[in-house]
Amino acid sequence: MRRRLAAVAALTALAAASLARAQSAEQPIDDPEANVVEELVVNAKLPGPAWWKVSDADTTVYVLGVPGAVPKGMSWDTSVLDRRLDGAFTLITPAVAKAGLTDLPALLSMRGKLKAERPLDQIAPELAPRLAKAWAATGQKGDGWKDWKPLGAGLLLAGNASKRNGLTGEEPERTIEKLARKHRVKARPAAVYKAVPMIKTLVKQHSEEAGLICLEGVIEEVEAGPEPVRKAARAWAQGDVRAAVYAPRQGQRCVMALPGMSEEFRRMSAAQVDAVTQAMKTPGKAVAVFSLRGLVAEDGVLEKLRARGFKVTTPDSAN
Repeated sequence: MRRRLAAVAALTALAAASLARAQSAEQPIDDPEANVVEELVVNAKLPGPAWWKVSDADTTVYVLGVPGAVPKGMSWDTSVLDRRLDGAFTLITPAVAKAGLTDLPALLSMRGKLKAERPLDQIAPELAPRLAKAWAATGQKGDGWKDWKPLGAGLLLAGNASKRNGLTGEEPERTIEKLARKHRVKARPAAVYKAVPMIKTLVKQHSEEAGLICLEGVIEEVEAGPEPVRKAARAWAQGDVRAAVYAPRQGQRCVMALPGMSEEFRRMSAAQVDAVTQAMKTPGKAVAVFSLRGLVAEDGVLEKLRARGFKVTTPDSAN
């Protein structure tokens, strides 16, 4: 799996934040993953994380849902994954946004646009004391947070908190990729998008209110500590879908408040559905790895695949 662009990963890392401000916003947030299909939230009976199965007469795609972040070094039972990769003709990974070296100047210039024109404690005086405390809690010295717009401060704080708390967004994907190489199964993303246009939209068009929503969400994430994310990750590893899928996710709603992000989530979901549909044309078996919440959301990946006529089997009856 290809490494996601740092800025995009930082936005996704907000998924564990608590966000009271969003709940009181005048405009409802367009959240494609707000609700889940209860029928699909069934715990696994096999060892390790839960799997779903998409099949037709001659093809089976085993689908593994994964969390957004896990503690570094967390172990999980890979025996079912190992067995299902054996003989698979492909491994489908999530749609990704990426950038190359030629995009570096544009990315650096956009970072500069997240700098504040006036101190952040003047923009959000009610958040300043909590932000200063959260900044220090993530191991940062001084008051460098004052130099950023709310969104910029939120992204920095989220990244610092993940490092401080030993969380990583590169797992379990890295382990899955390693096992795929062992079985000589080629991994391919459902789609690849250019990251720079998306980031430009986020940086240039986001409102100060959206930035404040995200910043408060990250502050509350730091205040809550890493245990909610760790607990959800452990539940995922044990096949406890309900506990994993109902992890705190107001921060992801914060991401949805930013311009273009809800549409981006829908586009990536559609690309993943198309990738599985394409794989179903080849007899045999394949493996797909997608976001857990996106799999079981209403009008999410599994519901759309079922609507296309494929059989979708829940974890309690998967073989």
